[in-house]
Amino acid sequence: MNENLHILNYWNIPGRAESIRVLLALGGIKFENNFVPLPLPLENPEGMIPPPFDDGTWANLKPNTPWGTLPTLTLPSGEIIGQQRSILRYLGKSIKYSDDYLYPENPESAILVDSYMDMLEDIWPILVGLNGPEQLDSAPLYSTLLGLGTLDDFLSPRMKKDSGDLSMQFDFLEKAISDDGPFLLGSSLSIADILLFAAIAWWGAGVFPDMGWMLDSRPKIERSIRSVGDIDKVSEYYNDLKSSRESLPVVGSTNYSDYYENFHSLCNLD
Repeated sequence: MNENLHILNYWNIPGRAESIRVLLALGGIKFENNFVPLPLPLENPEGMIPPPFDDGTWANLKPNTPWGTLPTLTLPSGEIIGQQRSILRYLGKSIKYSDDYLYPENPESAILVDSYMDMLEDIWPILVGLNGPEQLDSAPLYSTLLGLGTLDDFLSPRMKKDSGDLSMQFDFLEKAISDDGPFLLGSSLSIADILLFAAIAWWGAGVFPDMGWMLDSRPKIERSIRSVGDIDKVSEYYNDLKSSRESLPVVGSTNYSDYYENFHSLCNLD
């Protein structure tokens, strides 16, 4: 292990780790992506290193993680920390943007940041699928991971304007965002903006056919994520990795490289 590096352990998809990757890049913190093969029952493409799908790595690694989940972040000291939002708060307390820490020192601002992130967490399990790949009719993410397409029939009623439960959650988020902008809290960037940026871009490829399902008639959400994508260090990070993403596997109707297209679009890298 390089003692000067942070090591981010996660699958080679955006998922829950993407917000952490963006935050590390934004903070100018050197880190290594340790891509763990996805524990999916899919055949590994010949010669692909590291293998994208289950080869027993996760079963061996899981008992040594703090919570039995990924992502985890190995600190330069060797300590391993886990849980997406906890890692974001940890990093946000030491990373600044325009002279302000990305996790606010002010308690009133901090609770707003936590509220945004907790609200996104309410949405996450619905979109991933509560029952895993065994019940694909209610597992939107697993459906695309396994190359079976998006579950539009499952998602459409839940995203129906004024009646769908998911649509209402996105509407509550839109209403809560500062009118002043460009970020959720107004002029100050926070880890909540980073999480929203990563979540919308990921869900718009890994769950929905595109981001429009979430962004239509929600200009403040779109304003926030585009403002994150306009930050030089963020766009530079994606530009540096763009060509390497092209070699990701294709499974059924899913080209795994397409999972990153929304990030490239928001960073104006098309």
